[in-house]
Amino acid sequence: MRCATFNVLADAYIGNGDYSRISPDLMQPGARLSHIARQINSLGAGVVGLQEAGRNLVEVFENDTGWQTFWTPKGRNKPDGCLTLVRKDVEVADHKSYAYDDESGHVFSITRIGDLAVANTHIRWAPADAAHHIGVAQTQQLLDTIGDHRPAVILADCNDRPGGPVQTMVKEAGFTSMSGERPTAIVNGELVALDLLSIRGIRGVLVPTDYDLRSIPNETCASDHIPIVADLYAL
Repeated sequence: MRCATFNVLADAYIGNGDYSRISPDLMQPGARLSHIARQINSLGAGVVGLQEAGRNLVEVFENDTGWQTFWTPKGRNKPDGCLTLVRKDVEVADHKSYAYDDESGHVFSITRIGDLAVANTHIRWAPADAAHHIGVAQTQQLLDTIGDHRPAVILADCNDRPGGPVQTMVKEAGFTSMSGERPTAIVNGELVALDLLSIRGIRGVLVPTDYDLRSIPNETCASDHIPIVADLYAL
């Protein structure tokens, strides 16, 4: 089974970044939806975890007969959430949505496909040296909910770099990052590996992708992150 994870940049957060080099027409509300949908459909994945999915993008895929949609909206009136897409011909055994206990509004979900547990989340950012790192607490809750389940995959924007506290916790829980230190986003002009497609109890092969991080968002990749894609196989 091919899986992917992708932070799609909610329209509501466009004002939080510097997109002055990007075509203004592309950054208008709703202008990226068709590009994002086309990009996701081109990945050839059976399961996709999207972060920063707004209701408008959810509706695009609800109207696409090729997908089952499982949306977990954030709390505290936030405009986005985590959307898990599963191809229509893939049987879903169970899906549950969860809110983190910290009342940040951040959420995660776990979708069961056969024996495979697929977690989808967007961990809240905090400085790596924060005394009470909210991302660490969220990651602990996520890992506690997954428990010892194998096989499992985490699809996430973890807002943390390789070697940081969040990614280290995931690694110590027995998960292997499929993309390692390959950058998936640009933060303050720096290429960083913020996103995770991490597996446990299953074998994976990273699928090469060809995106120019320094030019996104564009019509080929209409977000400020790029997707991570991997083929998963039973051990």
